[in-house]
Amino acid sequence: MEFELSKDHLNWIDEVRSFLKDNFGAQAQAQALEAGREWNDKPAVREFRSALARKGWLGLTLPRAYGGMERSTFDQFLLMDEFAYWGAPSIDLSSSAVAPTILRHGNPEQHKKWLPPIIEGKVEFAIGYSEPDAGTDLASLRTRAERRGKQWVINGEKIWNTGAEYCTHEWLACRTDLQAPKHRGISVFIVALNEPGISIEPLWTWGGLRTNKVRFQDVCIGEENLVGEVNEGWRYVSTALDFERVTVGLTGAVRRLKDELVAYINSEKGAHTVQERPELRHTIGQLVVDTEVARLLNYRAAWMVDAGTVPYAEASMTKVYTTELNARAADIAMQVLGPLGRMDPTDPGVPLSGFAQSLYRAAPYLRFGGGNNEIQRDIIAQRGFALPR
Repeated sequence: MEFELSKDHLNWIDEVRSFLKDNFGAQAQAQALEAGREWNDKPAVREFRSALARKGWLGLTLPRAYGGMERSTFDQFLLMDEFAYWGAPSIDLSSSAVAPTILRHGNPEQHKKWLPPIIEGKVEFAIGYSEPDAGTDLASLRTRAERRGKQWVINGEKIWNTGAEYCTHEWLACRTDLQAPKHRGISVFIVALNEPGISIEPLWTWGGLRTNKVRFQDVCIGEENLVGEVNEGWRYVSTALDFERVTVGLTGAVRRLKDELVAYINSEKGAHTVQERPELRHTIGQLVVDTEVARLLNYRAAWMVDAGTVPYAEASMTKVYTTELNARAADIAMQVLGPLGRMDPTDPGVPLSGFAQSLYRAAPYLRFGGGNNEIQRDIIAQRGFALPR
């Protein structure tokens, strides 16, 4: 079996790197370092997203009929992984998860209404799934959408709603049938975040990422904002989550950390580390192998999407393996660097550009973003190997 990327893939990576060189310069990198993971609303970063839209890369995999480029999911993965390596903001879930789900499950009118503005960067979605009492068991959600005439009235609360402070719309899962089994009484709505009755409260994570609590009080929306069919929302949520898990499992950050860690150990500053701890040779060697395994798992999941199948178990596999690899890699780096590893990315002379402690603090978020890893193991067992519940 041939594991090397094709010439076309390598040319595509070169094109992505050229774009980064031109559009993710010193100012954007400085803002990224200063803000850590809470940077999506910074001016240089917003300009970077606008450059992505002008390039057409917010619609890489979407049909040309709506302004997309009809490139493969594999190409999109290569781009996002390269962005992650250099610390650039990635293609967000609006393009990578919501848009493909609208394309699969929305009606033709919704395709025309939502896909072009997503591709143009004019519509940006926050994901409204989790609630204070419905996270791991998402199907227990209580946010209610009640039909009144030709409108839906929404009441409830969402939590861990990342991006709600700057996004234009909410991709919102609501309960629409109180009598149905919990997986069958859910619908998905598109809700503008400037509608009356919506309030947004910040929640800050240990990794420096802002997420949010969002309340909906008698929020009225039209029938056209219902995605697909009523009470079929669990299928749409599952589809979007599978697309999301492919992107959560990117290897770019851990590859960057591995490369910088090896360079540090080989430098004059870090030359003593291997002499003092010879076991590091084995540790770093294993990290290199694990990183390549993670990349192959990602490649498989992206290839399956291009083949026309949803990677139900495979997306969960890559998500679990890669996010836990991020945690292991960050822990290794912190041990190698000792007290220096705890320096802030903005501190003068910080080793590895402060990437070790940044990834270390982000690791818990990565393990539960897109679905808790323990639940992903259940999904792998049940969907991948047909094991009983």
